[in-house]
Amino acid sequence: MRGIVVNVQKGLYRVRNAGTQEEVDCTLRGKLFKQSRTTKTLVVVGDYVEFQPVVGGRGVITSVEKRKSKLVRKGAGPKGVHLEQIIAANIDQAILVFAVKDPEYNKNLIERYIVSAKHGGIEPIICFNKIDLIEKLEILEDIEEYQALGYKTLLTSTVTAEGIEELKALLKGKTSVFTGSSGVGKSSLINVIFEEEKAKTSSVSTSHYKGRHTTTSSQVYELPFGGKIIDVPGMREFGVIDDGSGIANAFQDIVELSKKCRFRDCKHIDEPGCAVKEAVESGILEERRYKNYIKLRGR
Repeated sequence: MRGIVVNVQKGLYRVRNAGTQEEVDCTLRGKLFKQSRTTKTLVVVGDYVEFQPVVGGRGVITSVEKRKSKLVRKGAGPKGVHLEQIIAANIDQAILVFAVKDPEYNKNLIERYIVSAKHGGIEPIICFNKIDLIEKLEILEDIEEYQALGYKTLLTSTVTAEGIEELKALLKGKTSVFTGSSGVGKSSLINVIFEEEKAKTSSVSTSHYKGRHTTTSSQVYELPFGGKIIDVPGMREFGVIDDGSGIANAFQDIVELSKKCRFRDCKHIDEPGCAVKEAVESGILEERRYKNYIKLRGR
């Protein structure tokens, strides 16, 4: 039987049967189980798998289909080695949720998520949530900047319902992952979309305005109007793993500027005739964005 992995909990994989929509708790067949001991993300939420029923109403996963896309971050490995940690697979678009206040968004972090989405073959959509807490003019410049770079942006509020219908239209018929830091309101957005309590929510700690982890494991939800949502736990840190393609796609403006550099292999740090550095000095390119680009490229 074929199905999609909708939840992973300590070696137990909940698989939704593609034909019947029934959910079955599965383990891994011997060969896959051995592989999973060295490859932590052998099977992740969003993976399509083949499985067989066994005694007791459970199942065994026998094979995993090739992924068409994946959302990854830097994971910890042995002796300081950083491994690719796959968060979810087979995604069309990533709804990058950031709160405009409590906790306020960080542009460097937004760019990290964009790089990861681009690296994994996923379209990023930037969602500025909790828009009811500020005047829109306060973030207008940032919105216009991301739109000028070619990114879709949304303003949403679960209090006023602003942007919810627009968000639903973007979700229809697609597999979307909701990701972002803790406390930005991902779970509240999902509950409003479904008009019922699907995901657990919690308040933000007022002592440091950092979100509390509400979603403890990734979960796939079927949308009533077509499509899927993958809700993943909030992440306080998001290390980037990239082969260079994600960074190039996320910083197309800098890539275009670099074509005017005197040297083809210009590192944009202290070389003469660097068009990127000249753009920073003249105010054409934001210095913060330039520094984040250099940092991400060096990783």
